[in-house]
Amino acid sequence: MKNNSTTHINERINWLNNHLLQALNSPTLLYNDVLTVKSDGLYIIFKEPDSSTREYLYVGQTSRKGKIRMRELASDFRSHTFNKKLLEQRFREIGMQIGVLSNKVKAEWIKSGIISEEDFRTHQRYVNSLIKTSLKFKFYEYKYTDILSLEHFATAVLHPFYND
Repeated sequence: MKNNSTTHINERINWLNNHLLQALNSPTLLYNDVLTVKSDGLYIIFKEPDSSTREYLYVGQTSRKGKIRMRELASDFRSHTFNKKLLEQRFREIGMQIGVLSNKVKAEWIKSGIISEEDFRTHQRYVNSLIKTSLKFKFYEYKYTDILSLEHFATAVLHPFYND
């Protein structure tokens, strides 16, 4: 049975908070920098519209080799949830009605003439370019088995725009 005493809960919150602060204070990385990550951990994606504002966009964790997971960020909407959500937003911005983007939805759009394959690829390239050139990252190496707890804690505290 787990210890749910107030003391234990406070210790756990403090422990998670300490790791989140270490993640937030880690060096700021660009996309090419995160491609060099070879370990597991927590990543935070954000943008800074000005020097005093940081907008958190996504918090994730990788329990696979970081290099593989980070590369998926800017590959294809089917490879990473963040990429998919940015592409969905892109389509909404140009006036397309969209629920959840999927291969089936893409195929239906192309078949019905809503969008051409080339136009779809153009929007995917736009999203990939945005990720590669406009966003910033924090990566915090985390080797504990409860990385999901840290990810959920960070999501609850930071309220990133694209996490559910």
